[in-house]
Amino acid sequence: MLRFWPVILTAFFLLVPSAAEARKVALVIGNSDYANTSRLANPVNDIRIIAASARSAGFDDVTVVSDLAVNDFQKAMRDFRAKADGAEVAMVYFAGHGIEAQGKNWLIPTDAQLKSDLDLPYEAINLDRLMESVSGAQIRMVILDSCRNNPFGRSWRSGTRAVVNGLAGVEADDVLVIFAAAPGQTAADGTAGNSPFATSLAKRLPQPDVPVQLLGGLIRDDVLAATGGSQRPFVSASITGTPVYLVPRASGASGERRGLEELLWKGAMAENSVEAFKAYLAEFPSGKYAGQANENINRLPKTPDAIAAPVTMVAMKQPAGTARPATRKFTLTNIRVECIKLTGRLGLGLPDQLFLRFNTGQRFPEGKGDIYSIKKGESWVVDQIFEFDQPVSFQLREFDDIGGSDNIGTIDLGDTPGTFTRTLDGDASDYRVTYTLVVS
Repeated sequence: MLRFWPVILTAFFLLVPSAAEARKVALVIGNSDYANTSRLANPVNDIRIIAASARSAGFDDVTVVSDLAVNDFQKAMRDFRAKADGAEVAMVYFAGHGIEAQGKNWLIPTDAQLKSDLDLPYEAINLDRLMESVSGAQIRMVILDSCRNNPFGRSWRSGTRAVVNGLAGVEADDVLVIFAAAPGQTAADGTAGNSPFATSLAKRLPQPDVPVQLLGGLIRDDVLAATGGSQRPFVSASITGTPVYLVPRASGASGERRGLEELLWKGAMAENSVEAFKAYLAEFPSGKYAGQANENINRLPKTPDAIAAPVTMVAMKQPAGTARPATRKFTLTNIRVECIKLTGRLGLGLPDQLFLRFNTGQRFPEGKGDIYSIKKGESWVVDQIFEFDQPVSFQLREFDDIGGSDNIGTIDLGDTPGTFTRTLDGDASDYRVTYTLVVS
């Protein structure tokens, strides 16, 4: 298989774009001056520090817009989609009002009236449309400092399927989504000129040696500290495992050498042989994957045609010289969902069809069509143990009558161990949820 390596190296020099061709583009949106609801003081300030931070992080094209009405919002997304097409990195940052309703997340333009949730498709921006604007880039980032309190929902008619606070988690492929607060929580606008979330993002974005895959965790730690634990950002991510650095790692190597190292490592991982990993080490004996290469050499059989699974997850390794922080394990077990009050689908008293959705993207039952059917007085004992490496939240969701799903309620697990009981009363039904959280 090594006979293909000259072809790989030739392709590298022919196909890898030069520094002048590689593009990083950003769209920075701040909505403060709302015509029909509470004004937000700080988004107009937040976008200034985020734009400056993005430029420091090497973004070639940073578009900054503020106080967008719905038509202007749509135009900004359409124009940015053209810029993002073919870019190395595309990032959108939005600060302003954002809500969950009809089982979807919506960003609110400044001219929205929203007298009913039925007005949302006409007056608000579906988060899915915003995510489409980065779809043409290799690395896609959507950052939402928008889980502010929702003043619209209080005036909507009884029974509308919406929540008063926060946004819901999303299931997105190939997109890094960072929310300013966990589902069901609100994000602080800030009292010192900028939101706590924007302050952290502006600090972390241009930081050297930080893969974008670790960006959300650093921001989460900053915001938790700044708010005394009252605001917990969270991340929804399904992107490449290869580390992506907005600001290159501190190194004397040229951009071409770094690119060559990445290419050799990917080739070694694809070939998965002792010879391939030795070829990588011969070229980069002190490279950033050197330790991983030696591990794979030691665990692989010495016969050339033997195949064994390589050790992966290199993307989450700490940069050299950085101490790995102590980790904790959060175990969620003994979940029991008891139906206290049931409106029933179509008002006919039919059973609710339930499932759990975690802000990590995990769903239970796992199949998208799988559910648990329940009636008043019945209980759903979730025969599953869930383990996480950070505090998470989950939603109890119900399939609705038109093929979507509605959030009955959100539970933020936090980091305090014990057995807890929560009452959820969304979508005109009441449920009592009991669970045990173990922290080790």
